Amino acid sequence: MENAAGMISDSDNARLLIRHSIRFDNPVNNNYDPLLLTPEGIELAKKIGSVIDRPIGECLSSTIKRCVQTARYICEGVDKKYCQEIPEIRETKILADTLGATNANIGWHEYFHYLQIGNKEMCRGITLEMEIKRLIDTVFWTKGEAGKLDLICTHDSHIIIAASALFDLRTGLDGHDWCRYAEGLFFTGTRNDFTAFWRGEKRRFVDYLI
Repeated sequence: MENAAGMISDSDNARLLIRHSIRFDNPVNNNYDPLLLTPEGIELAKKIGSVIDRPIGECLSSTIKRCVQTARYICEGVDKKYCQEIPEIRETKILADTLGATNANIGWHEYFHYLQIGNKEMCRGITLEMEIKRLIDTVFWTKGEAGKLDLICTHDSHIIIAASALFDLRTGLDGHDWCRYAEGLFFTGTRNDFTAFWRGEKRRFVDYLI
């Protein structure tokens, strides 16, 4: 992500859509919601903050606490000249849920594979376009003040949706090439005309799903 950040002008607003940091394993009763960041995850979030060299703007987060934690600890790690106090972290269910992954009656990796290849039957009528539109709309909720970095903290599902729709990521039935903890995409521009940055590549989108 540092390489992508280096491709963005200091005068531009940048939005970082990022997966939460490292969490604890072994969920009780397969319920992942209560899992918080590990000490290693907290340090990783602070380390990410320590390399941010522009003022922090707005912060959005999934309602799941590990995402709120990640946004907070990233801000804690930022040099005080860029972030004197942690901004309000606005939570939204859109960054916590997908339209179909939890009710498709197939495995996690399988759902995203079928989403990527356009198999509406296996995804119970949900398409990649439906998933990405609500996500992109949410990314551009922030005002986008020039020269600032807006943080948008979410889950692996949303990073995969964005990378699949915008950069043709294909993870297969086994979930290979899945995103890592605290990995994300940068966005510049406006909802009508934006550029996305992912793993060293950038692409421009005009009037995307509007």
